[in-house]
Amino acid sequence: MKIIMLNAKGLAIALIGAVLANYLNIPLPWLLGPLVAALFMGSVGKPLSCHPHWRKGGQIIIGMALGLYFTPALVQAISAYWGFILLGILWSLLLGTLLAVMQYRINALDWATAWFSSAIGSASEMVNIAEQYNAQVDKVVAAHSLRIIILVVLIPIFMGFYFQIDWTALVVLETERYGFIQVILLSVLALYAGKLFQYFNLLNAWILGPLTIIGFLSFVGFLPLRFPDWFIALGQLCIGWSLGSKFPFSFLKNNKKFIGLTFLFNLFALGLSIIFALVLFYLSDADAKILILGLSPGGIAEMSLMAKVMGLAVPIVVAFQLSRLIFVILTTRFFYLSSRKLILKRINRSKDIDH
Repeated sequence: MKIIMLNAKGLAIALIGAVLANYLNIPLPWLLGPLVAALFMGSVGKPLSCHPHWRKGGQIIIGMALGLYFTPALVQAISAYWGFILLGILWSLLLGTLLAVMQYRINALDWATAWFSSAIGSASEMVNIAEQYNAQVDKVVAAHSLRIIILVVLIPIFMGFYFQIDWTALVVLETERYGFIQVILLSVLALYAGKLFQYFNLLNAWILGPLTIIGFLSFVGFLPLRFPDWFIALGQLCIGWSLGSKFPFSFLKNNKKFIGLTFLFNLFALGLSIIFALVLFYLSDADAKILILGLSPGGIAEMSLMAKVMGLAVPIVVAFQLSRLIFVILTTRFFYLSSRKLILKRINRSKDIDH
């Protein structure tokens, strides 16, 4: 009963944050409002409770919403961006390596912690791998949490200023919506798809499972309608609430230097990613907004959700983020071990020089 009451309190405060953000015309109010509310409560020593099932539910809803965009025309559009997607994969490796060097040299972390806290991949996957190499897991978790929060908060602000986006004026095409019973039935289908992905230990099961099944049905023309606004808002609220409530404020008290420098490093990484995207934009005829969201070191749900709100080609952003995620998870062990050998060689070489 205590857990239920604490989660009910957390949900109520997250909802208040969303309503207030919507009233103040903040971008993505149902995502950023709960996020900021949860961060505020945590910063004053009153962290909000958020059961993991809320985040799973939010991921399922967002995966379902994104799946509706996988129409034949939009999926075909991915082919025009394959070169940029490849560049995005290489960029993630370069950026992650740069961040790791900065964490190692400036923040004085051991190489394992520096590498896995900087790899632009899934936080949960990086934590699992980091544990196997005796990295400081709490710092890996904190670094990834901080990176996602920075991106979720700052990218909408940048997009609004740079592209003169009036978030309040964005109009969603009025098409017929699914009814409550239809939403429930599709949610059950998406839930089982997520469970299937989790059973086979596939990446981001609770987003990609629902996205896959709904995307397939949308692609073959079985799902011509769209989900109601309340359903999408609920998904965003769950994601924002979960992100904010999981930020390790207790860890922050004893690691202020680490958090401060990591914050600056991630700002630097975001700035470099935006510059890289804009350079590619000026050298090509690609959509600048898609390049920024695709190349940003964020997560599939957050970046694709922004694409959805701005009316961009969601499948292309998903392709950017998913390909980068798979590449990082599959190769990060190899690149870590290879880079560690170079680090050890340099250390031994400097010792020889000292002697």
